Formats: sequence, structure tokens, C-alpha cells
Amino acid sequence: MEDTNHQDAVDIEMDNNEDVIDYNSNDIEEYDEVIKLDENTLQRLKKNDSSVTHLSLSLSASDQNYHNYFNDIDWKVDGDCISNNTHLKKLCVFGSISADHKNRRQLEDFFSCIYRNRSINVIDINSACIEFGGDLIDVLQGHPSINRLDVSVSYSTKLGSKGCGVLGKVLEHKRCKLRDLCLPNCDLDDEGLCIVCNSLLGNSTLKKLDLSGNCQISPIGWTALSTFLQSTNCNLVELNLYRTGINDEVADVLGNALRVSSVKILDLSSNGNIGSAGWQTLLSQLSQTSIEISLDISSEDINDDCLPLLATIGTLKSLDMSCNSSITPEGWESFFDSLQRRGTKLVELNISENNIGYEGSDALSRLISSMNTLKTLNMNDMKYTEDYRGITQASVWQDFFETPLMPSQVFNLDLVNLYLGDINICGSGIDSLTRLVSSMPSLKRLTLGYNRSVSSAGWLALSEYLQSPNFALEELDLGQNNINDDTVIAFTRALVHNKSLKLLCLYQDPEDFDDDDNLITERGWSAISNLLYNKTSIMDTYKSNHAIHDLTDDPLQYEWYGRS
Repeated sequence: MEDTNHQDAVDIEMDNNEDVIDYNSNDIEEYDEVIKLDENTLQRLKKNDSSVTHLSLSLSASDQNYHNYFNDIDWKVDGDCISNNTHLKKLCVFGSISADHKNRRQLEDFFSCIYRNRSINVIDINSACIEFGGDLIDVLQGHPSINRLDVSVSYSTKLGSKGCGVLGKVLEHKRCKLRDLCLPNCDLDDEGLCIVCNSLLGNSTLKKLDLSGNCQISPIGWTALSTFLQSTNCNLVELNLYRTGINDEVADVLGNALRVSSVKILDLSSNGNIGSAGWQTLLSQLSQTSIEISLDISSEDINDDCLPLLATIGTLKSLDMSCNSSITPEGWESFFDSLQRRGTKLVELNISENNIGYEGSDALSRLISSMNTLKTLNMNDMKYTEDYRGITQASVWQDFFETPLMPSQVFNLDLVNLYLGDINICGSGIDSLTRLVSSMPSLKRLTLGYNRSVSSAGWLALSEYLQSPNFALEELDLGQNNINDDTVIAFTRALVHNKSLKLLCLYQDPEDFDDDDNLITERGWSAISNLLYNKTSIMDTYKSNHAIHDLTDDPLQYEWYGRS
């Protein structure tokens, strides 16, 4: 490793350039192309190839998918391909390694290469490798560019107390520069979490902590986290507690800590052990904070009594309330009306697979028409049972889409993503929807799959939208619908000059349709082919639609429910 004088020089340089590492920098984004280490990649690294930004290598000699080039390389001789590289941004090191002298030396030499590199921002490392702790500490404790550490585990390994101890030494070191620590699904227990949190008591650099998927932690471990959240050094901005098995007791402990913490973004998704009473306590505490909350309470024990407290959280940004059958239509109506009165700043709202009733849908329509912050609305599989007044689901949807455009409404809605799959909308509802979405120039994704109540003729209304001056869709899902050749031909004519639509889903399973007249045949697919590549003449080829690059016939490719 480097000598002390060199490390002190690095510290002085970093102290004088505090803005070098920006927590919100694009440098910590995920990189699309993951390139594995092999002979070809090694030569590209030696040439400082700018296309090699995300490198993945295996330490396991038995890995059948990766020839073990790690041990084939003399990192003392060829290590400059890493240490002098100026384009490498993310490094993924996985696989197990034995603790013999040769492997230990190889790992030391490799870590030394990382230590000298000044371009890497993110390291994703297997917990088995962390067992060689001292070398990892030397690499991370004062590195000027590494700001994120992701720890992964395999089916045969977990991040035990020894690994947590290594991380603890990194976090508590005076030269620690880490901003982002991700420990998802690491089988953390109380001892491990206590080690990490105790080390963080003196840390002021960490901004994001991901503990998602760690379900083995008891109130003892969560108390240690709460102590850290309340410490004067804590500058944590984002905390991910997705699916961590939190119960009512823990919710109370964390809620009290979060009230005085620096946390601004909180993910409490999929914590089904919190009951109605626990949610009421936690929501009451969160309403006293300035946290921008990403909250998933889908399929949870949420009822009408919890909704007034939920509505008081003025900084709520993302809310998933899907599959909450305990909430009544009256509860939904009161909740949506409260959000409107308080001027909610929601950006994402998921209420799919619920029965909000006529009362709830009417209140929701009024709410969204007055919002200028909402960008994603998911209402997939919203069911409505005809009530004593004879109001049908088809008429509910028609009224829903017409309400925002009424003269009495102040229309601010400009969505980016709108999910309306399997809502039993009818032809008149499509007409109303077409007028609504035509007034939203920012809409990029629209899902209307599985709406069989609309006839082939009813879908023709969308062809007008495809030619609207405000049409900016990049993805349109019309899969599993009654769409025939005539409708498709109308669509292709409307899309000839379109420059924005990139993905069009027209998936149909013939076994699900009783009437073949509602299916796309060779005539329809021929029209689509001609739209994309008209070979009649050179000019016709030139004028073909060159924007659409994906005509998927697989609904699973499309993330139909809008969930990543």
C-alpha cells in the first residue's frame, strides 16, 4: 500500500476540494453495460478504453461462467490497467476465494490497484472478499473518488460479525469518504447491525444507508440504529428499510428517532408486521418531520382509522396503497378530500387493485385535477361493484376522466406515467380519456392493457390522440384488447409522422378471445411492417417511422403493473 505521507497528501487535497464528491452526482448512477474481465477486456483496459465503465470480475476458480482471469493476471505487472484508468466508474467483485498465501497476495496487489485509481465511484463487493478486511480498509479509508459501497452475498455466504467489523473500521476511520452504503439482503443480525451503527456514531459523511431485506433484526438492533439517527454527527439523508420485518414496537422506536434525525427520504415498503395501531403511531410521528417519504403500505393492515394521520404528512412524495381491501369507499373519499384541502405534493401514487367506489373515484378525480406535482398514477385493476344506485364501473370511469376537464375545475395535471390496465373501461370512457391525455404534453407512458369492454371500433378514438399536437408518448401498452386489423391500420396511418413513440405493445393471446374478428391478422401486421419500413420507393423508406424500435408481444417485458 501507499506510505503515510502520500495518504496525508490525499487528505489535504480532499480537505481543499470538499465539492469533489457530490452525493447527487451522476457518477453514482448504474451503468448499462456490465463487462466481465477476460483477455479481451484486459487489453481494452490497458488502452484506457472509454467504453469500459462497469467492470465485473470473479474470484472463484470454479465459476463456469467466468474463466478465472483474476488469478491469471499478475496485478503487480499489469495492475496499471486499473490504477491508471480514467474511465472506469463501477467495479463489481464477486465469488469466493480461499485464504491461502497466493490468493491473499493476489488480492493485496489488486486492492493496491484500486487504491491508486482516481475514477472509480462505486464498488460492489462480495461479503466473502471482505473477510480479508485489512486490505479493504486500506483501500477505502481515504480514497478520493469511491463514494459508494455495495455489499452482496451469495446463497452460501452472509455478512457476519467479522464482515461487519471490517465495515465498521472503514466507517469510523477519520479518512472515510463513503457517502452511500448498501447492505441489502445480507442476513444482518443484531450483533452485526450494532457493530455498524456504533461505528457510524462518529461518522458524518454517510448520506445513504440501505438495510432492505434484512429480516433477522430484533428491537435490540433497531435501537442501535435509532441511537445513530439521533446522534449529532448523523448526516444521513436517505434510509431504506424495505421489507425488514419491522413490527409495532420497532415502529415506535424508529418513529421517535426519525422525528429528530437528518433523514429526508424514507422507504418503509412491505413491512407487513406493522399492525393498524403501529401504523397510527408511526404516521403520527412522521407527520412531525420534514422527511420526504417513499411509503409502500400495499397489502398492509391499513384501515379507515389510519387515513387521517396519513393525510397529515405534508412531505409525502411517493405512496403505494395497492391491495388494501380494509379501506371503505367512504374512507377513500375522506382521504382524497383531505389531501386536496392540505395541498398534497405527491409525485407518485399507486392505488391499484382497490375498490374505491363511486365516492372515492369522484374525490380522486377532483384531487388529481388540482395537482401540479403528480407524475405517476397507477390505477391498474381498479374494480368497482355496481351499488344500489345502479352506477356501473363503465359510467364511473367516464365521469372520472371528464371531471378534470370541466369548466369548474382548475386543471394542472400533467402526468408522465399513467397505468389503467384491466379497469373495465368502455368505449365512451376511452373517448373521455382521449380528451384528457391530449391535454397532458408530458405523458410518456400509458398502459391500457386487458380492457376487453372496449370494442374494436371504440379503440379508434385513440387514433385521434396519436395525431394530437400534444402527443409525446414513448410507450403505449394496448395488449390483450379487442383490437383488429382495421384499428391497427388506423393506428399506423396516425403514426406515420410520429417521432416520439418507441414501444408499442399489441400482445394478444388467441386462446383468450372468443371472436376472431377482434384479433390482429397478417393484414394488420403487414400494415405495421409497412409503417416501419415502406419499401415502395426510396422516399417512402426515408419517410417511414424510425422512432418505434420495439413491438413487444410479451406482456411481461413491459412491467405491466408499473412496478420495477
